[in-house]
Amino acid sequence: MFNKTSILVFFFFAFIASLANAIVINPKINVPNSGTKWRAGQTVTIQWDTNFFDGESNVPIPEYATGMIKLGYFENGDKYNEHLYWDLASGFSLASGAQSVTLPTTLDTKTTYIIVLMGNSGNASPEFTIRAAK
Repeated sequence: MFNKTSILVFFFFAFIASLANAIVINPKINVPNSGTKWRAGQTVTIQWDTNFFDGESNVPIPEYATGMIKLGYFENGDKYNEHLYWDLASGFSLASGAQSVTLPTTLDTKTTYIIVLMGNSGNASPEFTIRAAK
C-alpha cells in the first residue's frame, strides 16, 4: 500500500506546508514613539508599518491578518514584565497600518507605558508617556 519513501515524502510536504503558516507578522510600531505624550481618556491613533520581513524580504501584510492592541508599562527597570492590563482594540486588519483607540481614564502618570501590537506575534513600542486625566 504505502512504502517508506511515499510516507517520508508526504511528511516532508506536510512540514513545508506548516512552515507557510508559521510566518511571523510583527510590524514595527511607529506611533507611539519615545517622544509621545498622551493623556488618559484621550482618543489616539496607533500607527505601524504595513510591511513585514517574511524571512526573505519585506512584503505587505496580508489583508486577512488581524490584530490586537494592548497597553502596558514597565516598572522598576524590569523589562520582562510588561504589565499588559488593558485591551484597547482587537479584530482589526493589520494591513490598515493604523487603529484609533481611547485610553482608559483611570491611568496614572507614567513615562514607561508601551503599546503591544499582536498579530501572530507581539511587537512592543518604545516607552512613552501618558499623563493622568485632568
